[in-house]
Amino acid sequence: MIATVSRMRALSPSRWMAGLVALLAIAACSTTPEGPRGPVSPQPSSPVIGEAPPPATLPVPIADPAFTPVHMRGQADIARVAILLPFSADNEAARREATSILRAAELALFERAGENVLLLPKDTGGTAQGAREAARSALSDGAQLILGPLFSHSVEAVGSVARESSVPVIAFSTELSVAGDGVYLLSFPPGEEVRRIVNYTADLGTTRYAVIGPANEYGTTVAAAYRDAIAEQPGGARLVAEEVYSGGVQAMNEAATRLARMGVEPLDAEEAAQRSGRNWEPDETAPFQVILLPESGDRLRTLAPVLVYQDIDPLLIKFVGTGQWHDSATVREPALANGWFAGPDPQARARFEAAFERVFENTPSRLAGLGYDAGSLAALMAASGSQGFQASAIESEEGFLGVDGLFRFREDGTIERGLAVYTVRSGGFEVLEPAPAYFGEGRVLEDPAGPATDIDAAESF
Repeated sequence: MIATVSRMRALSPSRWMAGLVALLAIAACSTTPEGPRGPVSPQPSSPVIGEAPPPATLPVPIADPAFTPVHMRGQADIARVAILLPFSADNEAARREATSILRAAELALFERAGENVLLLPKDTGGTAQGAREAARSALSDGAQLILGPLFSHSVEAVGSVARESSVPVIAFSTELSVAGDGVYLLSFPPGEEVRRIVNYTADLGTTRYAVIGPANEYGTTVAAAYRDAIAEQPGGARLVAEEVYSGGVQAMNEAATRLARMGVEPLDAEEAAQRSGRNWEPDETAPFQVILLPESGDRLRTLAPVLVYQDIDPLLIKFVGTGQWHDSATVREPALANGWFAGPDPQARARFEAAFERVFENTPSRLAGLGYDAGSLAALMAASGSQGFQASAIESEEGFLGVDGLFRFREDGTIERGLAVYTVRSGGFEVLEPAPAYFGEGRVLEDPAGPATDIDAAESF
């Protein structure tokens, strides 16, 4: 891990906790619920000193402009950060996700923020109108930065309101069309995962690619990103086959049959014995050398054997996927053994999950890490004063090292992530190629999740 020469002030648990206690009291009284630089990196999550944060609470209605709790009155440099989430959405899963993300953001601020950071939770209700009203409420309370919301329609609504006050938004949606003009997406867009796996296979000499996937929004998005990533490769890489299906196993089989007609030849026993999925190399005779399967769970476990049934053999043609493959169901399917996919670096994530479980006594959701990274970013920006919430700080070229590894924001508001390449084994997943520790020509960090050390021209969350 890296640390700045001029560190931010140490966290004062008692002062920060007093703020949380004050907010809970309000809720109880309410009637309504020089060379290239390295990336900015968080210090490793450590045991919480003093009293742990209380469980996440629903947002409280605050009517006073630039609301200031009693314990913070008199401070001139208060950094007000709003977090907008669907706490009262109709969908139960969305409500659980909102609580998990909020708790993670609270944990990040408790561990990393100075005494001047005030978190303002706001309920979007899971609707665009609710998000718009939540954004207006946040701005009336003096918010200088908005974290969230979660859904794309809500992000679009919040962005239109926040732009009127030139307040940046760091949202959690994967819908790229809502990014830009002050809206940044802290999420896991499938295009980043696809680009990573295409780059990895192209470096091994792959030139012919195929994809078979569902005729839905996710499948269409992934296929488009796949085409773009292949087109970026030097050496004449091509997408030679693209098949889609609507439905279950019969539709999958029909699409796989069309792929097999391209001239796929089954391996005989002797050829199969000479090959190993662990030391795969592109085969010059295969009509396509890599095939992308943008499915997950039981549907992925259905699709992979269908391909094998049509003699599309993973010993010859490498099966690859997206981060959705990071699921226990993937490991249980023999046809997916030795398949590859891209995903976040596991080291920092494991440390975050341990800290979250220790404090809140339950397991964080998959998206909770976004809340932690958003909270850490808010703490970092608040430590920089009034300049911290400007676009130049958010769009740092060096990027940041967060719970899910290296990331940075592009000028158009989309995110670029440094991802690892995983392979599927019988007992779980193994890292084939680690995630990069820096962008461009920055300093290599031997252990980005290790102990903090003093390195010039580097900062910490």
